[in-house]
Amino acid sequence: MINDKPPVVQRLDKRCFLVICRDAPGSADSRIRHLDGHLKHVEDHWRSYVTAGPIRQPGGDDIIGSAFLVLSDSLDSAKTLMNGDPYITCGMYQSIEYTEFTNSIGLFPGGKIWDTVDSIRDRAAGGPVEEA
Repeated sequence: MINDKPPVVQRLDKRCFLVICRDAPGSADSRIRHLDGHLKHVEDHWRSYVTAGPIRQPGGDDIIGSAFLVLSDSLDSAKTLMNGDPYITCGMYQSIEYTEFTNSIGLFPGGKIWDTVDSIRDRAAGGPVEEA
């Protein structure tokens, strides 16, 4: 039998923010017009993203927005990075939501960030993010 348990990996050294951007109605033209600038921005800052890309309704073809996992020291610096993106400066998005996110397990972190259940029990119960 193959052991397919995830390895324990180090937590990210920066905070991670999930940024969900919902397109304004009629924004398809803005997507095309500002695509070159948007791609230049994300390529120039690619090390600040865990991942990023367009979002669609399940089974749909039309892009309805964008999702970004942004690594940053603070919410303010994450917003500064995002505010440099032409897709934001052109007003293409109807809404932009920032949520702090813990990259805990999966292919992107390369495993899981906990060794034992007890090591994360306080955090899972809504406890402090920072170690005391």
